[in-house]
Formats: sequence, C-alpha cells, structure tokens
Amino acid sequence: MKRFIWALVVVAVCFGGGSSQSVATKQLPVFVIHGPTVVAFFPPVTEKDLNSDPDTNEALSDFQFYNGAVRARLQKAGIEFREAYARSFRIRNGAKVQTFRTGKIWIGYYFVAPGKEPRIEYSVMTDAGLLDVACEYFGIALPKEGSTSPHCSK
Repeated sequence: MKRFIWALVVVAVCFGGGSSQSVATKQLPVFVIHGPTVVAFFPPVTEKDLNSDPDTNEALSDFQFYNGAVRARLQKAGIEFREAYARSFRIRNGAKVQTFRTGKIWIGYYFVAPGKEPRIEYSVMTDAGLLDVACEYFGIALPKEGSTSPHCSK
C-alpha cells in the first residue's frame, strides 16, 4: 500500500498535481539500462506554470508530441524510450550508478547503451532530429514509418 501511495505522490508532483518539490528531489527517478536507451527529460511543472508561461506550455507540448512520434519506432528497433519529468535522475548501467543533473538547460535527451559513454542533447528535438541522433549514437538504421527499409536522413 505504501508503494502505491508513493507512486501516486510522485505522479502528482511530476505532472503538476502537487506542489511538494521536496518529495521529487528526495527520490530521483532511476532508469536501469539493459540495452540501448533514450531518457527524454523535462523539468516538473505545475498547472500554474503552464498557465502563466506560454513558452513552457508550448515546449512541453512539443516535447510530448515528438516523443510520441518516435517512441514506437525506437522500441521496434530495440531501443528503450523513457521520460523523466525531473531536473535530476539516476542511471544504473550494470553495477555503475550515476546521477544526471540537467544544469541550466532543463530539457533534453540522454542517450545511453551498455559499454558506451552517454550522449546528451539539450532542448526539444523534432522526431527527425531524435531519430538521426539515435541512428548515429546507436549505430543502427531505423525503418521509415510504415516501411521496413532502413532510414536515417544523414
């Protein structure tokens, strides 16, 4: 029961339903790397933040739209796609655990695979941009949407 309540608190904080930032900072999201993975990160925002700042609202909308556009294609290629609505998160890659802090730019993508140094791209990326970086970093070709032939725009 405690885990269920804790999950609800984390969801509420990350998606703007609560104002307790201390809860989110005490328990950082942890992503266990089993293979190629992209963690898309965006800071936690409240409904008030979104209503008072049209730029944040637009950035979040674009972020979620482009993530949705690439998620299935990356997963079909064997690349896990995760989202973190936090300014920090942990990556467990084998026995190694690292904490990633976003710094001044709070929006971006953390590309990681076992045995490789992570690659970090900051700002909201389009679906084409995300796929190009994934192709380059992971060394794979992704099929065009609705096709089985490999495609990377570069």
